[in-house]
Amino acid sequence: MQKADNYINYTGEKNPLDILNDLSEHITIKINSCRSIFQNKGWIENKYHNDYDIWYILSGEVYIRIGSTIYTVRQGDVFFFYPKMPYTAYNDKEDCKFIYIHFDFCIGNNSKILNDFNLAGLIPAKAVKKEALLFKKSCMEFEQNSPMSSLSLKGSFTMLLSAIFKYYSNLYNDNKGIANKSSTHNYYNNNRECKNMAKLAILQPVFQYVENNLDKQIKNDELAAVINMSEKYFISYFKSALGITPGNYITQLKMNKAREYLYQEKYTIKEIANLLGYSDQYTFSKAFKKYFNVPPSKFI
Repeated sequence: MQKADNYINYTGEKNPLDILNDLSEHITIKINSCRSIFQNKGWIENKYHNDYDIWYILSGEVYIRIGSTIYTVRQGDVFFFYPKMPYTAYNDKEDCKFIYIHFDFCIGNNSKILNDFNLAGLIPAKAVKKEALLFKKSCMEFEQNSPMSSLSLKGSFTMLLSAIFKYYSNLYNDNKGIANKSSTHNYYNNNRECKNMAKLAILQPVFQYVENNLDKQIKNDELAAVINMSEKYFISYFKSALGITPGNYITQLKMNKAREYLYQEKYTIKEIANLLGYSDQYTFSKAFKKYFNVPPSKFI
């Protein structure tokens, strides 16, 4: 089978996938359908889907052709399809069974943000074993309409997605800033629906700047200057790429760090306010309470 070995370079030191963890509280996952399906030997289908789609192989082997690349997806493996990605799937050696799940994934109002990462393709069983087994159990309960099965399915699927993100994040780190770019993404590079795929890469210096300056008050004009844009265009560009405003992004990172400092129980509220660039502890406490619905003094 042909092995995909193309690569994409990212600027800056920050792992691009960190954004999914940083903005986890802005993520919305909607499961559209989920079921297990059995296919006899000789099955073949040519399709594409309008939403994200993940297959988890329960038994047998499935061959999936994306463009000129053919993947052999074995028991325990996971395969990630992007929206409108044409594929041919078949099994010419033995029967197979797999779970498929169609879903939407949004950050803010950006429903296609995952297209900006190299996630489509085969994820090996060893990378997601524990989470996939939990997902399988939840899916079986969902098919039987067991009590609380929809909630259980969403929880286990979120864990499976997290394991997939972690797998690709580790690949990025192992390759020292070069993330594996499988040929599944070559389709997107030429697809008119994905003209904005480079936006997150362009914003990497901004993400790094914010990370390095959380102890300061950060203004939109200085962020715009980092990537040589006007302030007005930058704000529009940022929101289009990430689904939230630059101010929302900065607040999220500062609140994440504030929570971390409070858990450490090493700093006073005044010290945390200074560490995060607030003018005084009262301004910080007001922002913290607005975000967490509880003042920092009563958070722990």
